[in-house]
Amino acid sequence: MNNPASLLGSYVEELLRNIVNEAVAEALLKNAEDTPRYPEKVGVDLASEITGYTKNSLYQMHSKGQVPGALKVGGKLMFDTKILKRWVDEGGRRIPPKCA
Repeated sequence: MNNPASLLGSYVEELLRNIVNEAVAEALLKNAEDTPRYPEKVGVDLASEITGYTKNSLYQMHSKGQVPGALKVGGKLMFDTKILKRWVDEGGRRIPPKCA
């Protein structure tokens, strides 16, 4: 015969697991909604927003080969978003928190 305390413990454990899973899923969804979405390739304006550098700084750094994922396309400087984000995550430059 099953022990009632053991059954209750299993039920509570399953209930807690479901609560935690739902909370994590909700937090991940909220985080995804709060994260700005950028196209795969961006111009210097959005690259500035992603990196926190001014447009002039990005142009100067590009001319020195210091910005990864940058490429001139038809005379326009374009940046690969994934490469820029990885570069920022690795310490390239962080975006300062926006003032409320």
